[in-house]
Amino acid sequence: MNSPVSYQTNRAAASLYLALGVGLSALAVHFYLSSYYQAILLPTLLTPIFFALALWRWQAASQFKNDPAALLALFMLGVFLLFQPETLSHIDQWYWFGLCYPLLAFYLLPTSASLVFNFFLLVGFIYLRLFDQPFDQIVIFVSYFLLLILIAWIYILRSKIEIKKLDSLIGIDKETGFFNARHLNERLNAEVSRSRLTKKPLSLLLVELHQYPEIEQELGGRLAKKFIFEASTICQSNCRTGDEAYRYDRQTLLLLTPNTTINGSLVLRTRLYHNLLQALVCDVGPLDVSITPLELRAGEQVSEFQARIASSCYHSLSERVVDDLTR
Repeated sequence: MNSPVSYQTNRAAASLYLALGVGLSALAVHFYLSSYYQAILLPTLLTPIFFALALWRWQAASQFKNDPAALLALFMLGVFLLFQPETLSHIDQWYWFGLCYPLLAFYLLPTSASLVFNFFLLVGFIYLRLFDQPFDQIVIFVSYFLLLILIAWIYILRSKIEIKKLDSLIGIDKETGFFNARHLNERLNAEVSRSRLTKKPLSLLLVELHQYPEIEQELGGRLAKKFIFEASTICQSNCRTGDEAYRYDRQTLLLLTPNTTINGSLVLRTRLYHNLLQALVCDVGPLDVSITPLELRAGEQVSEFQARIASSCYHSLSERVVDDLTR
């Protein structure tokens, strides 16, 4: 299951691969009609590859930090730019098309991988396309290429900063769709005041996914995001009307359950634990999850309740406490 943002990104990438495939097929037809037979081979061979990449990405999301479809697409596009014969009238230097490459690479891949692809393409242009060009033409092209890399990098960096600021302002964690920790602090003040006024209980569940850091380190950020998103989906499906879900920290989800005693939280805890075991797939071994119920104590201040929540997270303790929910 994919988040809406990931779904839209997959569709955009698939549309991009499709557009490249259509463009290459149009070039192949143009070369054929213009009798440029020596230039037909590469666009003809690459067209079905880009169509296949479009279909692949349309149907499935990548589970890797560096999308294999993007890696293959950029490699094939680089081969085309470096080895396609110069046969078009009015466009006799294919390397000028390479100026769009940095923007495409930064859109499809993380910053480090896109920089590697851009560097190798630039070296290829210098040795395979520009070796017989005047020195000033080489300097101009390299300057434009580096400038576009800088522009793309600044744009990506600025977009990430703006997204983080927006997520912080609206109080939503983009990986889970839950409210974030900042919003939790605001809600706790309101819920504690309400609990005191109405004399009704307030409890919560801390859901700690202990394998999240291991998945992130060994399998990459994409699988880690997928893991915690699926866990959040299961937690959300177990929430009742009036319950609220939060991303407490990197590996911990929090379910705030107003008007619920500790006994009610224990019932929800057991049900949620078994649902996680049955539905959540963990790629590094059997699922290791801890679910801790807490209830607001009589006369407890908000700051004290928050401190107790923080100290109740097993992964923050010096010694791991065994949490056996199977009894």
